[in-house]
Amino acid sequence: MAQSMFLLSVLTGTVLVALVAFLNARGWRQYTPATLGLRPGQADRSPVTELAGNPTVWVVAFLGAILAFGGATVAFVSGGSVPESVVQSAGVVLVVGAAVIAVSYLFFGTFMAARGRGVSNAAAAALGSWALGLLFILVLVVKLMGMI
Repeated sequence: MAQSMFLLSVLTGTVLVALVAFLNARGWRQYTPATLGLRPGQADRSPVTELAGNPTVWVVAFLGAILAFGGATVAFVSGGSVPESVVQSAGVVLVVGAAVIAVSYLFFGTFMAARGRGVSNAAAAALGSWALGLLFILVLVVKLMGMI
């Protein structure tokens, strides 16, 4: 059973590498979408984009994340002074938070590296998603091999 699962994972990986090589060899057309009803230089920014460009929002979000992770860490490592359900919830918050940060870092790092090499936003997002897919397949293979 383990040999067939290993063979299946190797075949799946080979198909994925072949698919990426095929898609990479194609000549993709580049285009620039036209903005409708906007004068040159006029920005079409949403409220979310406005908030993302505000340094105060970033500072408040960072301080909130520090307080959340710091509080969860203190609750997780505290002895018998905190109920067991709070300790378990704090552990879940720490694990989920670390996983979200790692996945976001992988996606954003891949996205920005691709954008830095002149790739369009859509293609860079596809590369970031592809990196996350490879991470998912890696975790799945490790789990199927019984390592975790």
